[in-house]
Amino acid sequence: MTNRALRCPLFPTADGGNGKPWRLLSAVALFAVISAPPAGAGPLEIHVDPAGEAGAVRELRAAVDELRNLRREGSDESAAIVLHEGIHRIREPIRIGALLAGQGLEIRAAEGAEATISGGVEIAGFEVGQDGLWRTFLPEVAAGQWWFEELFVNGERRPLARHPNEGWLRVERAGPDKRTSFTCQPGALPPDLELPGLRVVFLHDWSSSVIDVAAVNQEKCELLMADPIGANAPHYRIDNFEPHPRFRLQGSRGLLDAEGEWHLDRRTGELRYHPRKGERPEAVMVEAPRASALIEVAGEADRPVCRVILRNLRLTCASWPIPERGYAEGQAAFHELRTEAGTNVLRRAVPAAVSFQWAEACRIEECRIQGLGTSGVWFGAGCRECELAGCAVRDIAANGLMIGEDRQRRVEAGPWWQAAPGQVAFGNVVRDCLIERCGRRFYGAVGVWVGLAERTSIIHNEIRELPYTGVSVGWMWNPTPTPCRENLVEYNNIHHVMQLLSDGGGIYTLGRQPGTVLRGNAIHDIVANVGRAPSNGVFMDEGTTEIVLEGNVIWNAARTPIRFHRTRENTVRSNIFVIAGDGAIAAYNAASPEHITYRRNLTPEAAGWAAEEAGDWIGHTGPRPPYRFHLGL
Repeated sequence: MTNRALRCPLFPTADGGNGKPWRLLSAVALFAVISAPPAGAGPLEIHVDPAGEAGAVRELRAAVDELRNLRREGSDESAAIVLHEGIHRIREPIRIGALLAGQGLEIRAAEGAEATISGGVEIAGFEVGQDGLWRTFLPEVAAGQWWFEELFVNGERRPLARHPNEGWLRVERAGPDKRTSFTCQPGALPPDLELPGLRVVFLHDWSSSVIDVAAVNQEKCELLMADPIGANAPHYRIDNFEPHPRFRLQGSRGLLDAEGEWHLDRRTGELRYHPRKGERPEAVMVEAPRASALIEVAGEADRPVCRVILRNLRLTCASWPIPERGYAEGQAAFHELRTEAGTNVLRRAVPAAVSFQWAEACRIEECRIQGLGTSGVWFGAGCRECELAGCAVRDIAANGLMIGEDRQRRVEAGPWWQAAPGQVAFGNVVRDCLIERCGRRFYGAVGVWVGLAERTSIIHNEIRELPYTGVSVGWMWNPTPTPCRENLVEYNNIHHVMQLLSDGGGIYTLGRQPGTVLRGNAIHDIVANVGRAPSNGVFMDEGTTEIVLEGNVIWNAARTPIRFHRTRENTVRSNIFVIAGDGAIAAYNAASPEHITYRRNLTPEAAGWAAEEAGDWIGHTGPRPPYRFHLGL
């Protein structure tokens, strides 16, 4: 096996390696400014205080520039940028390379302070019209210098003007090419739909599309798209999913008819907001994202960035507007690139607000990562022994967390996973985190995505309230060997996922993964699928081979606890399955039960319990979300 030795030593964990319980940060403010220690007394500290206290710079960008200048002058010592109470706004991401990181860089909140790094702009100057709507004008939008597709009021996401306000409309019949037009039931379309700006949000079984509308025929109740709905493969056509697929309209000013909705006119820069009951312009903070990302840590294959730590921060507001020719998702927020020359079948993920590439021994600790128009965090190419610990990741437009990469990066000799498998993301950890309400705009997104990666550990997390899958591991749709192996998904509480889409599960797997283990997880409350394909507790999809599923408890899954599709040899042992729906432990689609080794699995009935007593096997470890199970393995 490739030598995985790090080129920089790991930091010790603050608790000696035992992990900290998940908690929200304290809101107690501390306004003292601590002077940097004298040379030799400890790491260099640069303090940032928006209030301009003595000894501190006012802006995070200025602190980064100051540290960069020190590095260029030869300083390589460990450093800390300490953020004091308040919102630290940026318009461009903070980029950290090997030079800036030096022997180590920590960006943290001052003791007792609640410090926010925001890529958002506060919007003011609203006037209240006779119709009760708030209005303001944004010159940068009118000049084509800025565009946003999320709005937050007091930190809460507000929906873009849409129809219907709740639920979905239904396609009646796909048009001739099954891609660019469809009809709906008479009377379903509201009058006075304005173009441009009107979009269709379309649900496939396991993904979604967001496409501009080119024309509306009210008489026929027909919509004509500016670009094709769905990714390029034939199975993304309009009529390949539910008999009458779901869709929604959004973006037209005439749809602004419910409290909390908003509309932005790209031509005039006029922002309109329909306030919720009791809201007043002078008593709320309205924000829209401006920065494309918040923090980008990137080294090189032969010079990784080492020991960058983000601690006790709130990270919010980053923008990823839908591409000009629409969003056509394949799966897990990977969408196809479209140009005037046509569709590029290569897919790219919705980028993350906080990203690491070619990074080692980096950590994000006890941060709140929320309110993003992007994905949350990505430990990508070449990341080794990086960790997300004790964090809350919530209200994310796309994927909550991503680890590893897909198959498309190339080195000189060919695809990286064949030509340079030693570059695989290795030994990364996610522990003691709360991951919830991801996929807020891109519904095929997942809570935790692990692509081609080795020895990833997803342990002791609560993952909940997602439109699609909870944890996805693997990124090869056949049993071809890749560097994806020995990943661990252990002691997680995964529930209330698959809330909107189909063909996924609490845990979803792909490809050959020798040594990968899914152990001791609580997977429950998986609703009946609305789309054509089932949703399950665990879905082992195409190519899944050499995975062990052991010691899990799966209950309240409306379909079978497990489903296999085009899989090979896997082991299922010592699990507890509370059977509902189809009345079987597993379903097989183009897969054979003969390839699965079953050992010591129980159902409540087989153990002599009532179904509701299955929960007695679950014991809390303490106040934090994860659960442990005692099955005598």
